[in-house]
Amino acid sequence: MPVQHTIFGHAVSFSRYRPPRRVLIVLIFAAAFAISTLIFAIDSSIPAIPVTEPLSDGVPPRPNHKFPKTQRPKIPLPSLPNPFRPPAHQPAVQANSSSGQVNWHSHWKWLNPFSSTITLDENRAVLPPLPERPPIYTFYDSTEKKDEKIRQAEGRLILTWRKAWWAQGFRPVILGKAEAMNNPLHESLRRTRKLEPALDAELDRWLAWEHMGSGILASWLALPMAARNDSLLAYLRRGTYPKLTRYYDLGSGLLCGDKGAITAALKQALDNPKFNESKTFLEAVPEEAFDVDSTHEGVAYYPATTVTQLYKSVSEKLEASPAQGLEALAQLINSHLHTTFQNVFSKGIAVLKPLPEHSTALVDPALQVATRLAECPDFGKTADHLSCPPNRLDCIPCDPHHPLHISTPQIFRNASSLYTIGTVPHPYTLVSLVSKRTDINTRYVRRETNRDPWIQAATHELLGKDVGNAPRIVKFKESVASEWDSARSLWITPEKGLPQDLDWHFGFTLPEGRTFDDKSSPRGPGSMPAGLRPDSEGPVPPEKELRQERTLLQTASAAVKSTSRQQKVLRELVEAWNLADTEAWRFVRAYRARSHVERLKWEEEEKKFAGGVGTEGRGSGWGKWFDRGRR
Repeated sequence: MPVQHTIFGHAVSFSRYRPPRRVLIVLIFAAAFAISTLIFAIDSSIPAIPVTEPLSDGVPPRPNHKFPKTQRPKIPLPSLPNPFRPPAHQPAVQANSSSGQVNWHSHWKWLNPFSSTITLDENRAVLPPLPERPPIYTFYDSTEKKDEKIRQAEGRLILTWRKAWWAQGFRPVILGKAEAMNNPLHESLRRTRKLEPALDAELDRWLAWEHMGSGILASWLALPMAARNDSLLAYLRRGTYPKLTRYYDLGSGLLCGDKGAITAALKQALDNPKFNESKTFLEAVPEEAFDVDSTHEGVAYYPATTVTQLYKSVSEKLEASPAQGLEALAQLINSHLHTTFQNVFSKGIAVLKPLPEHSTALVDPALQVATRLAECPDFGKTADHLSCPPNRLDCIPCDPHHPLHISTPQIFRNASSLYTIGTVPHPYTLVSLVSKRTDINTRYVRRETNRDPWIQAATHELLGKDVGNAPRIVKFKESVASEWDSARSLWITPEKGLPQDLDWHFGFTLPEGRTFDDKSSPRGPGSMPAGLRPDSEGPVPPEKELRQERTLLQTASAAVKSTSRQQKVLRELVEAWNLADTEAWRFVRAYRARSHVERLKWEEEEKKFAGGVGTEGRGSGWGKWFDRGRR
């Protein structure tokens, strides 16, 4: 029986007066807070006891045998969103920071794992600030009367020159007669001097360069043919040239200096009493005006003497038909640029394939690019088709029977002599391919799929399996956009497809994709030959599964681009479940879009000058008459 409590003989029921449990909990916390506050208040009110030096009485103090405290290493932690922080405005939208539905923000904190902590916008990726491209000038007189075929052939040569220097991080600028005429010295020289046409053209070249100021002046027959980290190219990319420098055996093919040194050399040449008798402009300039550098292995120069000495078939075409000879020279230079690429990346091309069971169709576009890069340059069956550039006569020409090696590794390998082509899918695309279904729903995503499978598989060898996704994203961003790694890799998204400006990325025109009648191939006729087949490091699906993958890839790509509300909600769910994979996809998409916008903007500006020569689109048809100079 229950116990009956009594007070003074009267029965008392405690259950009637017992407060609710939540009130007890609140009272307990309030009491604990009051007691802790009282303790801290009492402790702070006690005055500190003064410490005096101990009396030694001639006895030395006892040594302190305590071990010193070790300093703990400070580990940088990513800045995570604080829910208790007051709301803040998004950073201002920068100029030229969007392309269609792709948005980006250039900031020095681009290595933060997640862009939204900087932009406060889930759809805006943070990219590194655009590196400054130092200008490199060449001179072309578009007002000179020439045969139209010769003009077109020279335009293709200049276009090849522009692609090569742009890929190496420079801003190619074509100067013309207008820039020379804007120089204050031009009018006075024309009234007082009558020069030979060759010397007159070279004087215009120097006047145009001096008008532009500091920078690099190169012939459009001088092109960069070396790795990105070549010492000469690295020096030129710095953009500061304290001395007027020319390079041994290159003549006037490559010069650099600041405006003061250029002006001084120009005046010294004009003050030379034998200037009118000089064959070249450099003959009239005192030798002490230049600093001569003998290191120029990074630049190949193709003057007439070099072509005659080293490339007989091109020299013969130049003599027979100048237009056809210039076309052949453009093809020769393009093949040398391609050969240089293959020599720099001697270990071959790696087409990244982290989830090989489900991503064969996903990496097909990247594999097409790798095949075109591994092919031998197409220069016809002449004596020069296996030649080397003049700056690297000991190169290894491409062997059609032993082309560049192509592999499809499951993990990203950071090697200086290995070129990587990576395909980063949207998480929705990857879920569709892995599940082999199009009816994806919330239940399936949360219960049947793993989080961030792509970034974990790609960086497994590089960082191991015990590392979180934040360090993986940081390492991935470095591999895509750092100054060193960006020259050794190409990253694309399958939903967007292959970039249309691959020639500008690599610096040369890639061979056209070929079809091959190779019945021994597992995919039948129309596939690549055995020498160009990649070494697959995973299972190769049968043709039926490959067709299914392609269909799923098409459907998923359309879903990623869809603007319907239902599809948008599902897409955002998959993105929230795969934050690291989504960040990698957005970063690559924005990085590729910004590169394209940067080049188009620059090319649109350059079409206004020099009659639009050397541009892929047609320049101004009246450029010969109304050519505008740069101010």
